[in-house]
Amino acid sequence: MTEFQQHCYRTLKTKVPAGKVTTYGGLAKLMVGNPNAGRAVGSAMNKNPFAPEVPCHRVVKANGDLGGFNQGSETKIQRLKFEGVSVTHGKIVDFQKICV
Repeated sequence: MTEFQQHCYRTLKTKVPAGKVTTYGGLAKLMVGNPNAGRAVGSAMNKNPFAPEVPCHRVVKANGDLGGFNQGSETKIQRLKFEGVSVTHGKIVDFQKICV
């Protein structure tokens, strides 16, 4: 595991609580101050061996779409709903209000 991946997972666990979501670019900005590193964050989330302890299901696309999930979109939706995040038609409900 790379240092960048470890930093991604640490930042996600500490900065994005249950009931909230962030975007790939948003997590990159929280980590390194550079929202353009979103693709690298997406790659790290795809390789996350610690789910759900490292809650990569909380990372979504910038438009509120769910985005990918290694364990399938239904699992991502179930985990988000369990944490109080509503999902309708593959999009986060009230995205702007709950996005970190």
